[in-house]
Amino acid sequence: MTPPFAVTGSVLTHPPARLRRQAAIAVATIVGLVLVGFLLRLTEIDVAASAALHHLREGALRSTAEAFYLALKPMPAAIIMLAATAAVAGLTRSWRPAVVFLGAVAVTWGSAEAVKVVVGRPRPGMSEAAMATIGRAADASFPSGHVAFTAAFVAACVCLAWGTRWRSLVIAMGAVLVAGMTAAVVIEGVHYLGDAVASLVWVAGEFPAVRGGWAVAVARVDAGMRRRRARRVV
Repeated sequence: MTPPFAVTGSVLTHPPARLRRQAAIAVATIVGLVLVGFLLRLTEIDVAASAALHHLREGALRSTAEAFYLALKPMPAAIIMLAATAAVAGLTRSWRPAVVFLGAVAVTWGSAEAVKVVVGRPRPGMSEAAMATIGRAADASFPSGHVAFTAAFVAACVCLAWGTRWRSLVIAMGAVLVAGMTAAVVIEGVHYLGDAVASLVWVAGEFPAVRGGWAVAVARVDAGMRRRRARRVV
């Protein structure tokens, strides 16, 4: 019986033809966004727009933003990532896409969190109402880890579903999730608008290289395992 998501030809596990180019783009993204982070920290040019969006925190919009933010705090996000990895292994009946899925999401998300330490942009002054429901954010602000995780997770899901009939549905649902989280972190007042947008740029620049690197590594490990099995048979 054919697995729901065929491994052969999957964009997720397919080694890229231009990994060096993707790696160069990733490095440029790191350098560029770190510089942007320091610029935003010094000038705060996005503060007014961020405050305007935070003022929309009323009624149903407030409840929706809270739900988005609380659902993907670091611990729930890690659990979702691990559960999704197990689901990928089950759907594809292979360890290869599961490892690439986990590695691509974890490294893209984790490296964005590391940039926070480098840039050290302070969080916005959260309102008492927001802190009462979602708590105080203690780490640095730039870029948004929530948005980085959501975008990386969606990118991995799209790669997995690319060659299947589920592709359009996954893209549509993913776009809603990413847009919703991007708006939620600003509306809740836990991030500036620049932090959220920077996370989207981060994932766009980093994810292809990270996924490609994991795909190459997994393909080499798999090839080595196959050679060892072949030698045992002979």
